[in-house]
Amino acid sequence: MRRRFLSPLMLSLVLAAGASFTGVSYAQSNESANLRLMAFGSDAQLTAVKHAIARFNEKYPNVKVDVSIDPISSGWGDYVTKVMSQFNAHNAYDVYGTAIETFRTFESRKMFVPLNDYIKKNPGFSDFAPSLFQQASYQGQTYFIPIGWNNIMINYNRALFKAAGVDFPKQGWTWNDFRETAKKLTVKDASGNVKQYGYEVPNQFFFVQPWFYSNGTSILNADWTASNMLDPKVTESLQFLHDLIHVDKVSPIPGKDMLDNQYFAGQIAMISRGHWIIENAKKANLDMDVAIPPSKVDDTTVIGFGGYGVASTSQHKELAQALITELTSAETQKEEGELGGGVPGRKSAAESPGFLKFPPSAALYYQTLPHTKPVPSPANFQEVEKIFIRYYDAMMADEMPIPEGVKRCHEELQASFKRLAARKQ
Repeated sequence: MRRRFLSPLMLSLVLAAGASFTGVSYAQSNESANLRLMAFGSDAQLTAVKHAIARFNEKYPNVKVDVSIDPISSGWGDYVTKVMSQFNAHNAYDVYGTAIETFRTFESRKMFVPLNDYIKKNPGFSDFAPSLFQQASYQGQTYFIPIGWNNIMINYNRALFKAAGVDFPKQGWTWNDFRETAKKLTVKDASGNVKQYGYEVPNQFFFVQPWFYSNGTSILNADWTASNMLDPKVTESLQFLHDLIHVDKVSPIPGKDMLDNQYFAGQIAMISRGHWIIENAKKANLDMDVAIPPSKVDDTTVIGFGGYGVASTSQHKELAQALITELTSAETQKEEGELGGGVPGRKSAAESPGFLKFPPSAALYYQTLPHTKPVPSPANFQEVEKIFIRYYDAMMADEMPIPEGVKRCHEELQASFKRLAARKQ
């Protein structure tokens, strides 16, 4: 899934553990306990979680819920390290919100409890896309209840398209169509300096995956047990992105920082992002829409999604499951989706008028779900992400020839998988 960011004010309010939200009305249980919830996300997630906990406390007025929100500003690899350190220090939370990038790591270490029986007792989960539960399962067990998800789309500034006299993207557009569109949307000043880029070549592991999937390939093999970097199509995809930067000059070189603010300011016409960007697009009054990523072989894009799990160390597992029931309820899903979080896992929430109101093509998010593949998320994800991005950055910056970068990245990935296999023995 992607990296989310809180506003500076909200960040200062929510990063400290212990911010609790309680409400009392219509008690249905006299159980008394303290639960700790580690959620993730931005303002939209915080608001929806707060209201979900208030509804939970109507049924469990004597259960205090302490919640911390992690913005995932350093990526999911660092989040894995953080959570594992909490377990090792015997200071784990009861409920964790996390993402598919972490599932295999946590599941293989049995850090969370299987939820199959709990799922069977909750027929309301049938409102979720079945594929989300399938992708949240491991060796026949489901450890996480899906929540919001994101598939990477092309987000584009409609006003810049209109100003350039360029037609909006149409379904079925190709890599070549995209390239020509990006050229037309790149604007230079009298000295030849770019003042408006047509596209931002991604700088994040999650964001870049559609350029491989739409070319019928991936950086890892199908079951995420080995590198696939030597596939010529991987090189072809990297070369295409490299040429957007250095030949067509329609994109800046990917740097450490994401360029969302430049996109909102009208300095970049197209970026690869998920639905989470809608929250800030609304605040910026941006005239934008989304399009399916362009196709080389097909129009497959990448999906990442979040889920809630119950820690195996929790002393209140049934209460923790009851809290998850509210965190994944239709009310919570609808509110988060309309505020601009991820695409709701519940189809009913994704079809609500509030969700479909913006952007104009919001229906495409759910319509493209059957044409998605999960972000590569092996049990050694922390290493895979860092290895790939290190070589990807060097290749995109022209600091390393693509053939050399691909070969060296393959060798390091294979070494990482070899270490992973040794740990499992």
